[in-house]
Amino acid sequence: MEIISKFHLQVNKLNDIMDGYRNILIIEDELLIAQDLSFLLEDLGFRCVGIAKNYERAMFLFNTNTVHLVLCDINIEGDKDGIETAYELNKIRKIPIIYLSAYSDHELISRTSDESTFGYLVKPYNERNLDVAIKLALNKFYQNETVLVNDDFLSNFTSREVEIIKLLAAGKTSSDIAEILFISPQTVSKHRSNILKKSGCKSSSELIHQYYR
Repeated sequence: MEIISKFHLQVNKLNDIMDGYRNILIIEDELLIAQDLSFLLEDLGFRCVGIAKNYERAMFLFNTNTVHLVLCDINIEGDKDGIETAYELNKIRKIPIIYLSAYSDHELISRTSDESTFGYLVKPYNERNLDVAIKLALNKFYQNETVLVNDDFLSNFTSREVEIIKLLAAGKTSSDIAEILFISPQTVSKHRSNILKKSGCKSSSELIHQYYR
C-alpha cells in the first residue's frame, strides 16, 4: 500500500511538468473505439488532434498538427500496420508511442520494443490505466527536453522568440502566450510571423518539427 501511495503521489507531482503536453493523435481503424477513446482523453484533460485509420491519414495529421504523444492500434487498415506507421512518424520527429492491441501477443510486443515505445495497453483498457500510462510516457519523454531540442536551430532566434517557440511546442495558443509573457496578442502575432520568416517554415507545425530535430 505504501508503494502504491508513493507511486500515485509521484504521478500527481508530474502534472505541472506535463501541463503543456496535451495533444494526442489516435491511430485506430475502428471508428467507434476511436471516438470513445477521444471522448475519454477529453475527460482526462487531454486533446485529441485527430483520428487516423491508416498510415496515410496518420502522416497527414502528424504533419499538420502539434502532436505530443501517439496512441496507436497495432492492427490498422492499409499496407502498413500500426508499428510500421509509428516507425515512419518517428523518422519525421521523435515522439512517444503507446500501442493498443486486443491481444497480448509476445511477437507483437517484441516488434514494438524500441526507444519510441512508452507503453503497451491491452484492450479493453480502463480510464485509470490509460491516464497513468499517458502521464508516465509524457513525463519520461519530455522531462529531459534539452536532449531533444535542436539547439543549433534555436541559435537563430532572439531570447524572446525562443520563449515563444517553446510555448508553441508546448501547445500554447497566441492568447496563452500573451498572458504568460505579459505581452499583447498582437505582439505575439508579430513575433510568430518573424519566427516563420527566419526559420523558412510555412507553418507552426513545421516549425515545431524543426525545433525537436
